Amino acid sequence: MANNRIALIDSFRFIAIVFVLFYHLTNPWVAKYPHQDFFVHIFKYGYLGVYFFFIISGFVICNTLENTTSIGSFFRKRFARLFPAMLLCTILIFLIVHLLDNENRFVNSGQTANFLPSLTFINPKLWTLLTGRNFNWINGSYWSLWVEVQFYIIASGVYFFNILHFRRNLFIIGIGIALSKYIPIQVLNHYEKSLPGSITAFLGSWRFYNEIFNITFFINWFLCGAAFHYLYMGVKNRASLINVFWLLAITLCLVKDLNDFFADKFLETMIAGSIMFALFLLLIYYEKSLSFLQRSFICRIGLISYSVYLIHEQIGILLINKYEGYLGKWSGLSPFIVIIIVVCYAELSYRFYEKKMSKILNK
Repeated sequence: MANNRIALIDSFRFIAIVFVLFYHLTNPWVAKYPHQDFFVHIFKYGYLGVYFFFIISGFVICNTLENTTSIGSFFRKRFARLFPAMLLCTILIFLIVHLLDNENRFVNSGQTANFLPSLTFINPKLWTLLTGRNFNWINGSYWSLWVEVQFYIIASGVYFFNILHFRRNLFIIGIGIALSKYIPIQVLNHYEKSLPGSITAFLGSWRFYNEIFNITFFINWFLCGAAFHYLYMGVKNRASLINVFWLLAITLCLVKDLNDFFADKFLETMIAGSIMFALFLLLIYYEKSLSFLQRSFICRIGLISYSVYLIHEQIGILLINKYEGYLGKWSGLSPFIVIIIVVCYAELSYRFYEKKMSKILNK
């Protein structure tokens, strides 16, 4: 990737993490402080920042695969990038919860057994199914890492199976995976009473496993990122027409998902999705218009946003609840102070720990 593009992708991560941070840290159940309604009104849809991360990941992973020589090398690099921060953040959350969570808000975060799904990036429901023991994430925000891992497996498998036709195969298989979730839902909703028991049980199991292997609900976001990547790479040749076709097809699937699963806030999610798309289209066709985002502190926070994302929820909420009262009339600043603390932690972790551990693991 060109340096400008890398910087802009980091600035996109900055935008996503800002909305995720304020979504969690300004919710009414976190704490009460002056002007809270103002924050809530602005950031109540901040969870959509996670979906923006998915689009970014689809864009970046396609580029990464094209510069990787083997599937083993790809997963080694992914593991070296993701695991060190996950390990440190999980341990820190576990310790902070035991120290500050006097109201037992985060019971799951204080259970040693929940290190297993968190450090393996695997859905706790799958571990529960395999072992018969109940598991949960140490941090609820970790759910998106499981979605990411599923996309890594699908994308890398498709790429190294047939590199020449990767783009076509990824979009066909990805759209098929996205649409597959509707089969058990539609059939059971309309024909359950007329079906044999064995078929009903099979479709029920299918629907259950869709909840575990939940990439079916989110893969369209990754596919949009992949389409933007190939549109960017093929913007000056005929391939761009094919990329536009795939982007339109994926967008239609995504709109159906939004209508089905966000029916009560469809308009808001469509507006948010349109803004995400607009940023990538500007990156592709009018990159200079985004130069205002290429500020060093914006790009840096985007670069370290992974650790910020992993640690912000439990620790941020506990710090606000524990100490915002000491700020008195300035308690409205508590989310900002906590965000500064979390960002400082992420910077130190990335600079002195994550980079060094990644180099060691890559070797």
